[in-house]
Amino acid sequence: MLISIIIPTYNRKLIVEGAIVSALNQTLKDFEIIVVDDGSADGTREYLESLNLPIKIISKENSGVSSARNAGIKEASGMYVAFLDSDDSWLPNKLEMQVKYLESHTDIPLVYTDEYIEVNGEMLSQTRFERANVDDDIKNNFLLSGFIQKTPIHTSAVMIRKNVLEEVGFFNETLKIHEDSELWNRVSKKYKFGYIDTPLAVFRYKDGEDHLMKDFQSESSKEEGRKYLRLYEDMHRDDMIDEIKKSIEDSYNILDK
Repeated sequence: MLISIIIPTYNRKLIVEGAIVSALNQTLKDFEIIVVDDGSADGTREYLESLNLPIKIISKENSGVSSARNAGIKEASGMYVAFLDSDDSWLPNKLEMQVKYLESHTDIPLVYTDEYIEVNGEMLSQTRFERANVDDDIKNNFLLSGFIQKTPIHTSAVMIRKNVLEEVGFFNETLKIHEDSELWNRVSKKYKFGYIDTPLAVFRYKDGEDHLMKDFQSESSKEEGRKYLRLYEDMHRDDMIDEIKKSIEDSYNILDK
């Protein structure tokens, strides 16, 4: 098996089907799809089973997106792992382009792409990286704190070598948010990243939905941010260069506003 596609989902019975179909429609066909139902109460598993799709479904108690992704990683048999959130989708050639990149850049463990952004059913005029206006020289790393790092890497745009996940560790299950930034930090401490300057995924967001972006300024979200920063500080305790130290200070200032 070349690629393992991991789709975590929670109470998105009707939405997750769109993500699965976009994975099934990939031009590169050497993959498995692992849907991790994180304790849904809306009959997600039963509905997906009724569709008779070529997917593997894992059901578990609700423990959050990191736990769900990690459950999928543990079941993955592919050389590469690609993550797809259940409300997002892919363009048909995403996997093909990412595999070609990794096969031609054997020193790179992780490659991500640009993304379209859809808000309340309307596609924004600019892609994720057009909005962020990121310099090319920082697209190959995620070294700084996620609050300061200008590289807007979204999970649904990522493909990573499974052996590197086994080396650096999986998603941190103690974090409710920032779990992706924390993993990118760990990978970036050892390796450079690859970037494909083409939007190959669609990030979707709707007002009012239970989404990780919701209530980002709430006190509970800020506390999760502080938890992430403490982990980030521990990660760099032995290599606290001035740039990293400043990113930590600036991040705490952002949270304390």
